Amino acid sequence: MKRFVIFLLFSLMVTSCSKEQGKTKVIKNISDLNELFHLKNYKTQVRMKVNDSIDHITAQWHNFTLAGDFDTKMNNRTGIWTLKNKLDSKEVLIDYIIFSKGDAFKNQIIFKEHNKIDSSKSKFYIAKEKSFKHILLKFFSPKIEEEVSKEAKIGYRILRGSKVLKDDSLTYKNKKDGIYLTNIKFDFQKGDKLAGAFSEFVMAKNPKSKDSLIMGNNSIYFIERF
Repeated sequence: MKRFVIFLLFSLMVTSCSKEQGKTKVIKNISDLNELFHLKNYKTQVRMKVNDSIDHITAQWHNFTLAGDFDTKMNNRTGIWTLKNKLDSKEVLIDYIIFSKGDAFKNQIIFKEHNKIDSSKSKFYIAKEKSFKHILLKFFSPKIEEEVSKEAKIGYRILRGSKVLKDDSLTYKNKKDGIYLTNIKFDFQKGDKLAGAFSEFVMAKNPKSKDSLIMGNNSIYFIERF
């Protein structure tokens, strides 16, 4: 599968008191989020061995707690990592997929407050309905200011063992709300797998130049087992 480049603009504010800086820390964009997910910033770290290749890490930095699994053989994070702030009810979850050694993809990014997902700022999917007759997938993408257009494509394969039973794709045009429903009807059997990728292309006005546009992409890989 082809790897896509993520384009996300965040407006969620997460605060913490910093004794060293003496001012409030704020997440304004992806760079601020990357800083808070950067393990080297956390002086206090506790590692617990899960198995021969996975360590579970819990780290503390100021009022933030960062926790998740680290693949020691692939030298990268894997699965869902959670960032919490002790001063409020906000939480950020990032789902990592490892492509190769030292290279992990942020597959889903979820912002929560009071344990409720803010879908306007998050990139994720859910299986809304699932049976041996059909599966209904719901994809969410973050809202971007000054959006001009949105278009998405969902490609998928249905596999039984190593055999590909179906290979198909769907295209969505002129979507405004950033929510995409995909209903896949098939006579699934136990052990079947549905694997694919969602990719959304967004065009928006450039805030730095009124006469130009910027383009972005949100991608999510998914796999469902029956």
